[in-house]
Amino acid sequence: MEIDLSFFAHRVAMLACLSGFVGGLLFVLVHGAVVALSERLRSRAHRAERIAQARIRQQSIMRAMPRG
Repeated sequence: MEIDLSFFAHRVAMLACLSGFVGGLLFVLVHGAVVALSERLRSRAHRAERIAQARIRQQSIMRAMPRG
């Protein structure tokens, strides 16, 4: 049985190109998901910080207002 080296090399090259394309596509998808997740977590942290600042502001206003 004789092995056709050019056919084998062609198949290996096609597999390499395909795996590179699939790897690049997976990288883009995973990177996009990580960026979206980090943005969501960052916005949640900023929101919690704004709420805490608003509570502190409200408490200082309530202390400064005369009662009765």
